[in-house]
Amino acid sequence: MTERKGRRWPGTGARVREARTKAGLTQAQVARALGVSAHAVWAWEDGRMKPNHEHLVALASRCEVSTDWLLGRDVMEAEVLREMNASFREAVADLPVEDVESIWEFIRFVRERRRQRNAGA
Repeated sequence: MTERKGRRWPGTGARVREARTKAGLTQAQVARALGVSAHAVWAWEDGRMKPNHEHLVALASRCEVSTDWLLGRDVMEAEVLREMNASFREAVADLPVEDVESIWEFIRFVRERRRQRNAGA
């Protein structure tokens, strides 16, 4: 699937548009309610920008959807993330702080390596 240039979050954008239209709101109405420009709402819907946390929460509330839904996370994914978080906490509970910091350092390393590979692809 190819994306138009500049569209980094097309899935989120489509969900923002769907939530807004199902709520019967115009881009201008959402912009006024959230204190942003209509252009910002357009950019969210086009997938060029992603709403920040504050705007995402306000948008979800205004359109009566969850922030997870807006971000494309379904209920199952959210549950998996909760379970993974609990498992991680349990796994590191008895480790010294230095070991936990090493684990986080390794996670950051792996994520950065993946980011670099994806940027080169």
